[in-house]
Amino acid sequence: MDFSTAFKIAGLADQIGKRFYSAQKTSSVHKKMIMREIHENLDLITLWENNDFPIDKVIEKLSFRNYEKSQLDNFNFNSIKKSHLKEQTTRNVPQFRKYIGWSTEKLFENLYRKIKLLKVIIEMDSDNKKVNKSMRLRNIYKLMILILFHIE
Repeated sequence: MDFSTAFKIAGLADQIGKRFYSAQKTSSVHKKMIMREIHENLDLITLWENNDFPIDKVIEKLSFRNYEKSQLDNFNFNSIKKSHLKEQTTRNVPQFRKYIGWSTEKLFENLYRKIKLLKVIIEMDSDNKKVNKSMRLRNIYKLMILILFHIE
C-alpha cells in the first residue's frame, strides 16, 4: 500500500485534523502531550512526502520525548482507549490485520519502537541501501493514522 492510499484510508486532511482536535479535548495532560507529538510527527512526514524534504533530517526530527515522559510518569496508555483494536478500525487494510486485538498501550509501544529504531538506523548508517527508509517512514505514518482511528 502506497502513501496516497494510506492517506485515502485516513480520509481527507480535514478529517484527520478533526480527529486530533477531538482527541485533544481531554483533561489528561499526558494524552494531550502524546497527541501533540503524533500530530507534529505526522506533519514532518507530510513535509517529506509532499515537498521532498531530506528524509534523514525528517527522521532525525521525529519525536518520542513526550511518550518517554509519559512512560516515566507511569501513564496508563490504555486509559486513552480502554478497548482493543477492532477489525472495523482497520478499514479492511490487510497490512493492519496483525494489529486486531492489540491494546492501546501495545499500539503506542509498537509505534514508538519503530520511530526509535529508524532514528538509530539514521545515526548508525544512514547510507545503508539495505534499509528502505521511505517504506519504514510510510509505515510509521500509517500506524499513526490507525492509532488515531482507534482512539477516536
